[in-house]
Amino acid sequence: MTMAAGFQCGIVGLTDSTSIPAVAVVSPNLRVKTTLGFVSTMADVTQFPGPNVIGTWIVPAMRCTVGAVPAINATCTSIAFTFTPLTGFVPTGPMTMWSPDARASGS
Repeated sequence: MTMAAGFQCGIVGLTDSTSIPAVAVVSPNLRVKTTLGFVSTMADVTQFPGPNVIGTWIVPAMRCTVGAVPAINATCTSIAFTFTPLTGFVPTGPMTMWSPDARASGS
């Protein structure tokens, strides 16, 4: 049995594998909001400055959905990518969630 964990909200406390903070997120969620912002979903694409260009979620929360799309909480798995003209998108490591919303949680 999994325990409930705090939801990720937009780019708040989200960094790439080199600890660079996220600058933007594209999300289909415009309805479910917590005190930190809109709850992130599996469909979110996160943008970073510098070597890692984008980040995406691989494993979402198992039982929580937002508009029929799985939500993202502190137990979820992600990956960041860099882009090179010769090889295209190359995975560089996981994104790190530093401050999930402690007041809103799910599993």
